[in-house]
Amino acid sequence: MSRATTTASTVVIFLLAINLRPAVTSLGAALPDISVAGNLVAAVLVALPLWAIGLGGWATPWLCSRVGTHRTVSVGLAGLVLSLAGRVLGGSAQLLVGTALACLSIAVLGTMLPLLAKGSAAFTFGLGLGSTAGALVTPAVVMSSSWRYALGLWAIVALLAMQLWQRTPDESLVAPQRATGTTPAGALTIHFGLISTVTFLVMGWLPGILRDAGVAPTTAGTCLAVSMAMGLPMMLLVPGWTRKWRNQTLLVVVLATPNVIGVTGLLLAPAAAPWLWAVATGAGMGSLAFALTTISLRSKGSSLSLSAVVQGVGYVIAGFGVLLCGWLHTRTGTWQTPLVLVLAILLGQVVSGHLAVTRRTVTTRVVRTLALRRTAKTRVARTLAVQTKGNAPEVGV
Repeated sequence: MSRATTTASTVVIFLLAINLRPAVTSLGAALPDISVAGNLVAAVLVALPLWAIGLGGWATPWLCSRVGTHRTVSVGLAGLVLSLAGRVLGGSAQLLVGTALACLSIAVLGTMLPLLAKGSAAFTFGLGLGSTAGALVTPAVVMSSSWRYALGLWAIVALLAMQLWQRTPDESLVAPQRATGTTPAGALTIHFGLISTVTFLVMGWLPGILRDAGVAPTTAGTCLAVSMAMGLPMMLLVPGWTRKWRNQTLLVVVLATPNVIGVTGLLLAPAAAPWLWAVATGAGMGSLAFALTTISLRSKGSSLSLSAVVQGVGYVIAGFGVLLCGWLHTRTGTWQTPLVLVLAILLGQVVSGHLAVTRRTVTTRVVRTLALRRTAKTRVARTLAVQTKGNAPEVGV
C-alpha cells in the first residue's frame, strides 16, 4: 500500500470514528432537558445503546460476508443518518426506537473500524474527539434552541461522513475477513464489558450526578465536555503504550486509577471539586483505548470474529451494568449506591484485565515454544535426509 493510500485510509478511519459516540454523548449531555424522558425512560436510554451496539456487533460479520466491506460500512452510515434524524421527530417512543437504531448502526461501524484501523491511533483519537464534540456542542445548542435541534445536529455530521465514504475506493482499505478458527477471548470480553459500563455511565450520568449535588446545569454540562476532552490525549497515547509496555498488568492498573479517583470523589463530595472529578474520569477513558487497541492487535488475519465477540458480548454486559446502576438510583433516590457499585466494577475491570493480558502472555509463550519445536524437528528431518542421501551407495550401470 502506497504512502498516499495509507494517509487517505488514516483520514477516512479518523472521520468515520468521529461518528461513533456523538449519538450517545449528546444524549447524556441533553438528558436532563429532554421533556419526553422521565426517570425510567432516562435509565433505559443510558443502557439501550449498549444492548443495541452489542446485538449489532454480532450481526456485522454476517452482513460483511454477504455484501462486502464497503457496502457494510455504507449501510451503517445510512442507518445512522436516518435514525439520528428520526429520533427527534416525536415523543419518547420515537426517541427510544431512534436511539436503538442509531446504536445498531454504530455497532456495525464500531466492529469494522478496529480491524480497518489495524491499531492506528486515528481510530481511538477520532472516537475520543467525537465523544468530546457531542458533550461540548450539545448543551450550547440546547440553550440556544432546543434538545431536538441539539440531537438532530449529529445526523448532518454522519451524512458528511457517508458522502466521504462513498468517494473512497475499495482498494484503499484492507478488508477484514471471516475467521477460520476461534480465538479465546473470555477475560478480554469481560474486561471490555466492564470498561464500557464505566465509560457509558460517565457519558450518561455525570451531568445528572453533578446537578443533583447542587452544581449549576451549565457547569455540569461543561464538566462532561471536560471529561470527554481529557480522554482525547489518552485516546492518542494509549495505543502506543499498549504496543510498547512490557508489563501489561501495570498498564491496566495505571489506566483504571483515574476513574477510581473520579468516582470516589463523586461519591464522597461531588460538588466540592466537580472539575477535578471530570478530569479524572476523562483520563480513565484510556482504558477503552487499551481494550480497542488490544482487539486490533490480537485479531489474526484481519478477522472480524474477535472484534464481534468481544464488543458484542461486552456491550451487552455493560448494558445490564448501566441499567442496574440506573435502577438503583431510581430505587434509592440517591447516587451513593450506584457509585459504590461502579467502584466494584472498576475492581473487576483490573482483575479481568490482568487475566486477559496474563493468559495472552502464556498463550504466546506456548505458541512460540511449539513453533520452535516444530522448527527444530524440521531441521533434524532435513539433516537426516541430506545425510541419508549422502551415504546412499552409488548404483553402477
